[in-house]
Amino acid sequence: MAFERRARTRRAALFAGAVAALAAAALGSLPREPALLIRDGRGRAAAEIRLEDGRFSHVFLHSFHLTPVEERFVIERAGPFRARLRLYELRYRSSGVGMPEDAEGGYRLEEGYFVLSMDRSFDSIPVLVSIVPGHGIVAGDIYSPFRNWAGPEEGLRLSARMVLAPLFPRR
Repeated sequence: MAFERRARTRRAALFAGAVAALAAAALGSLPREPALLIRDGRGRAAAEIRLEDGRFSHVFLHSFHLTPVEERFVIERAGPFRARLRLYELRYRSSGVGMPEDAEGGYRLEEGYFVLSMDRSFDSIPVLVSIVPGHGIVAGDIYSPFRNWAGPEEGLRLSARMVLAPLFPRR
């Protein structure tokens, strides 16, 4: 009797393991897309912005020059659900105090902007919401101000992950 119970328990455990392995394989094969996560100062999720092409810009007005600055990022896969933020370009109109003059990929002038080619990766980026309006994220053609999620001089943290893509995307 004890032998039969152990055999049944073993078969149940093998069956459960096989089901778990199949579920993990099925989940692992589902399509994923990059998402930008925005967390508040306490680490709570404030927003998740899905980015089909994985690209977004962190935009702000330089506090000294009061001219636009754009940091261009791409989200890169770092595992099934993990991702990193890679800064690949910095664009600004006015050089001087507080602005870099060189970068690992060099710089060029383009339509009145200084453009620095960069290659820097981050797991997350802390952001202090500016008192100067115009501080936020541009994804596609949509500007989302950080003030949607925090007040001026409050902290946010940007990070990325891969999320399950919709099985039937809207077109």
